[in-house]
Parts: sequence; C-alpha cells; structure tokens
Amino acid sequence: MIYGMDRTDILRALMPERTKQIALAWSILRQSHLSEDAYQDMLARVFENDSIFEGPQHVRDWSWKVLRNRCYEFIRQQKYKAALLDESILELVDAELEQRDTADMPARVDALHNCIEELSEKSRQIIRLRYFDGLAGTQVAEKLGRKPETVYKSLQRIYVTLAQCIERKMTAVDMGDTIS
Repeated sequence: MIYGMDRTDILRALMPERTKQIALAWSILRQSHLSEDAYQDMLARVFENDSIFEGPQHVRDWSWKVLRNRCYEFIRQQKYKAALLDESILELVDAELEQRDTADMPARVDALHNCIEELSEKSRQIIRLRYFDGLAGTQVAEKLGRKPETVYKSLQRIYVTLAQCIERKMTAVDMGDTIS
C-alpha cells in the first residue's frame, strides 16, 4: 500500500485543528509565541513525514502527539519556566480529542476557505506568509516590517475571527443553508 499526503491535503486536514492545538500548546507552555513556535515545529515535522500518512485522520492524530511532545521538549530544554498541566488532565484532553467527530470536515474546510476570503488583505497576507509560505512568526514580522509581538497578536485575532466565522457558517449549514 502506498501512503502519503501532499501539502495541501495536510493543511486541509490540520487547519480546522489549529485553534485547539494552539490552545493545548498554550496550556502547557503558557506563552503565546512559544505556543506558535511549537505549532510551527509540529507542522514542519508533519511535512517532513508526509509519506507516512494514510489519510486525514492519521495526520491529525499524529500531529497532536507531535505537538504535545514538542511542548515537552521546550520544557526540557529549560528555555523558560512552564506551568504544566497534570498528566491526568492531559490524558483526558487526549481522550476527548480522539473521540472528535470529523464527519463535517469537508464543510469546515469550505467554511475556512470562505472565511479566509472575508479577511482583510493584510490579514490574508499574514496567513499566506505564515502557513502557505511556511515562515516563522518572527520571519513574517521581519518581512512586514513589524514587531514579532504585533504579528502574534494579529494572528491571535485572525484565529478568533476565523473560528467565529467558521462556526457561523457551520450553524448556517446545520440549518440547511449553503456555505458562502
């Protein structure tokens, strides 16, 4: 059997998980920029191993484990102080994430694409640089002539905006409307 997913398929599988994954990283690391870095590192690992994935669910499951391990690596490197969640809480989170329903994933992907189109040009540029060009947050800041903190704050606002937009569109779909 031949395995593998291309970059677009991987992003399509992982983008709906982004907010939850960043939240998990933040709950472990307690610093937004380190949570972003852990997430970015996880994406890099996923892309490096793209040939092993059997499909979207496999890449999602694998990415959660890699992200969590990356957060723990940051802690072990003692680059900063971290507030760890109790292992039993992390196990509960893992169990909950493994039970998540992915049946609505295609509709969520469509909603995400539509919501990205509704963002301002500046916000779309940040998203493009960060996720499609694969630049780290500091590189995005440098390219745009901004401070890294400004870019990270912008990204957080964009995530909230996208999450709210996606939820609105998904509610509309549940009520029988089409995504637009």
